[in-house]
Amino acid sequence: MSKLLSIIIPTYNMEALLPRCLDSILVDGALERIEAMVVNDGSKDGSLAVANSYRERYPDSVTVIDKPNGNYGSTINAALPAAKGKYVRILDSDDWLRSDSLIRFLDALQNLETDMAVTHFTILHEGGGRELTKYNDYGREPFEYGKTYQLDEVLKEGYIKYFLMHGLTYRTDLLRKMDYRQTEGISYTDTEWCCYPVFKAQTVTFLDIDLYQYNMAREGQTMDPKVISRSLMQMEKMIRQLISFFESSDTASLSETRLTFLRKYYANRIRFLYKCHLVDTPREHFDAVRFEELDKELTEACLRNGFGQVRLYPENKIIRCDLLRFWHRHHRRPRRWFESLNRALNVIMRKLYMIFFR
Repeated sequence: MSKLLSIIIPTYNMEALLPRCLDSILVDGALERIEAMVVNDGSKDGSLAVANSYRERYPDSVTVIDKPNGNYGSTINAALPAAKGKYVRILDSDDWLRSDSLIRFLDALQNLETDMAVTHFTILHEGGGRELTKYNDYGREPFEYGKTYQLDEVLKEGYIKYFLMHGLTYRTDLLRKMDYRQTEGISYTDTEWCCYPVFKAQTVTFLDIDLYQYNMAREGQTMDPKVISRSLMQMEKMIRQLISFFESSDTASLSETRLTFLRKYYANRIRFLYKCHLVDTPREHFDAVRFEELDKELTEACLRNGFGQVRLYPENKIIRCDLLRFWHRHHRRPRRWFESLNRALNVIMRKLYMIFFR
């Protein structure tokens, strides 16, 4: 039986949180139109039993794929060939969708013919803080909601902020025709979900719907700065995979608008990796020799592919110090007092940004 939307739910040791995830989407008005694809990635807890119990209760709406552990990308690769939905998206099993928003989203999809559907999402922080993430620039919303655009028309606006997995739904046939696959064996491959389809997609539609609820409050979450600092080698591998994909693609067939956007996207991903090393990694764990080698490799890749010179300014936009240029001059990180001041200003300015623009 065909469905309107397949929702891939990668699951590893999420016995306690998986029910909340599934309950958020298996609701009246959605059951007939969705396929919840729980992919158990070799969990050692009761995740598989939980998934199977939901399949028994909702046999027409839940499918379960049980496979050996292969990390995040392998779950997507296992699910995509079997997906029955016209559209497909990812929902991590420690997160959930707003049920009322899901109904609105399905109603919108029912009347769309688009390669990409883009929705808002909410980041849930420790302590109960909520951050609505929309696709705008300091409050300016350049796209009309519900209108289908040629993707190049949208990309000429420049780099779209917050172009993240949590807001992206694709036409399933688009991914199949491009033989879409994610890298297996490492984390952070959701970046590929945001990047590779942009090489082939032709149309995009923005919807004024807060759908995905992104739980950053959970201890051990992969984007927790403590986890990132322990997983830098995986993130570096991910960047290398992105660069390899770019270099093996037929970039000559892309419009100049598309190519410019992708180069900015790549530069931003590389910038984030630099930030993880030079800003987020505790000083006592910072390996200057290894970073020097990585910097040389990435600098060469940027020159080779036209990504431009990467600059790393503090997020607060008050301190105008290019931290990467500082490294190139002095081969060390700034003093402790500077890093402490920078972190404090980042927090203050982010709070002000949220008050005025979110």
